[in-house]
Amino acid sequence: MPGSSVKLEPRLQAVAQEIKAPTHADIGSDHALLPRYLLLCGRVQRVIVVEKHKGPWENSRRALEGLAAEVRLGDGLGALSPGEADSLSLCGMGARRMVRILSAHPARLPPRLVLQPNDSALPLRQWALQAGYALVNEQMVEGFWRHSILTLKRGACTAYSGLPLELALRFGPLLLKSKHPLLSAELLARRQQLARLPQVEPVRLELEHIEQALALLQGF
Repeated sequence: MPGSSVKLEPRLQAVAQEIKAPTHADIGSDHALLPRYLLLCGRVQRVIVVEKHKGPWENSRRALEGLAAEVRLGDGLGALSPGEADSLSLCGMGARRMVRILSAHPARLPPRLVLQPNDSALPLRQWALQAGYALVNEQMVEGFWRHSILTLKRGACTAYSGLPLELALRFGPLLLKSKHPLLSAELLARRQQLARLPQVEPVRLELEHIEQALALLQGF
């Protein structure tokens, strides 16, 4: 298989399978493993990598030398022009940081986004609804921890229909509807952790949300 020399960890492999576009932008790529894989596998024709700091910029330039790639030193979407990319990925950052990047230049956002936060995806789901992006796919992948991967497409969102909005935003509407086994495992593990803590109000509230989500999973 072309590009098989590029080994991606499971979270990035899951991201890669969501990307197929003429021009793809990757923000904060560091060693550029994902863009290199996308090019060598023919999933994209061209990539634009944006790095904020000189070290990662140099790493990405070396990794992508000789390929149809442009590595830019800049701050997030500020380094892109409107309409320049067909899709965009953000991986391995906190969700709130991702929201700041996505919100900074709304006119430069492409129609398709693939997002892999390192913490709760709740802020990204909230942002997507407000920004007019539909959640079209949702994955959970084992890794250093259980990673969520969101695929968003500009347009009206129907993913939350038939679910309590607060629970769906917190735990993922498509993960809930598909009864994703890793979501069940995550909820059960978190419930066990919380049960050992002093039962102050925030802990009790989170436990209540988890119990409601588990009941939903059993009810589908």
